Amino acid sequence: MVGWNKETKKRIQVVLSGAKTSFYYGFIPVIIYLGLKKGADQGMPEPTILSLLWA
Repeated sequence: MVGWNKETKKRIQVVLSGAKTSFYYGFIPVIIYLGLKKGADQGMPEPTILSLLWA
């Protein structure tokens, strides 16, 4: 490493842990949101939350 002290290493671990957790719990909702925002392909019915739950 670059010669960081223990406090700096601890802060980096906390930030990386938080980023990992937010990515873990946020990835699928973001993908669903982007799919609903973009809309359906030409000729397909519009997707809704209920249609995703029943599929």
